[in-house]
Amino acid sequence: MVPYTNSLVFAVVDTKTSDNHINTSPWDQPILTPKEKLKIAFLTDGLFSDAGWGAFGYNAAQDIQEEYSYAVDVKENIPISKIEETLRDYAKAGCDLIISQGFEWGNPAIKVGKDYPNTKFVIFTGLVNSSNVASIYPMQQEGTYLLGALAASMSKTGVIGFIGGEPYPNLINIYEGYKQGAHDINPKVKVLMTFVYDWDNVTKGKKAAMSQIQQGADFLLQVADTAGQGVIEAAKEKGIYAFGAISDQNKLAPNTVLTSFVLDTEKVYDQVIKSVQNGNFSGEIYKPGLESERDGPGDGIVYLAPYYNLEDKVPEKVKEKLHRLNQDIINGKITIPEKYSSYSIYDHPEKNNDTDNKKTDGLF
Repeated sequence: MVPYTNSLVFAVVDTKTSDNHINTSPWDQPILTPKEKLKIAFLTDGLFSDAGWGAFGYNAAQDIQEEYSYAVDVKENIPISKIEETLRDYAKAGCDLIISQGFEWGNPAIKVGKDYPNTKFVIFTGLVNSSNVASIYPMQQEGTYLLGALAASMSKTGVIGFIGGEPYPNLINIYEGYKQGAHDINPKVKVLMTFVYDWDNVTKGKKAAMSQIQQGADFLLQVADTAGQGVIEAAKEKGIYAFGAISDQNKLAPNTVLTSFVLDTEKVYDQVIKSVQNGNFSGEIYKPGLESERDGPGDGIVYLAPYYNLEDKVPEKVKEKLHRLNQDIINGKITIPEKYSSYSIYDHPEKNNDTDNKKTDGLF
């Protein structure tokens, strides 16, 4: 269904552009009542059933409906080859806000935006912008830094693992934060890394996890959408801990998903919608970081989920250490820089198991 005219588009991208205007504090918009309800669509090439990235997007759409009583047209599993066409259809139909979530949506959003100057594009986890295109690029590495520190503090083998979908810049950044957190606790900890190159393949995710477990990993962080469920399944079978990503994934394996790094959906989209309602939308790049808890004070939108029934499995000293690290990051005492890489190891799935000794400087 493509019902709408006058669009605003959200998309998820990680690409490099020049002359970017970066703003780290988008969360200060006053609330104004719009004269007319916004017409909104939420589009993604992912799956809402993945219990992670796609579920995060679906829940965000539901939050918008509940908060503003707007009807949100949601559509998942859009082929990459159909992204530009889909964006153009919704823009032409008059949608006020199109939220498109997925790495591949950025450049098409820029292209379509030129043809529809009244359309506002917001790219989630993006690094692109123009006069009518903004990006929100959360500092997810601040959350995974804490997970790396937690894993290094509790690991019995001195080996922990990371399994990602593909080496997009945001995933490399997430991995680098995880590795930094682990090494700041114990420089000798070995951090394995594997990309499965298939976001929707549970079997590949599980196979990658089993390989890392065989190499000694007793903590696994997965950022791989549906394939990540295979990682969690392997951790459950082998009795080791896994970390969830983007959404709180404890329910997938309550006895082995220790915690998750989560993106604060309501906070993310609430402020952007207000900027559209108030007519002060700006084509900038926003980089909100860590917050102490869901809907916590300040600009942050990244937080760690509770331990739930695993609370007593985490030593009190470790909890106290994590709390201090969390506050030090929020207060700027600890910096987890953005790191991206273009080294060829990421182009070879059969060779990408461990990057601790690989070059990591440079952007793309």
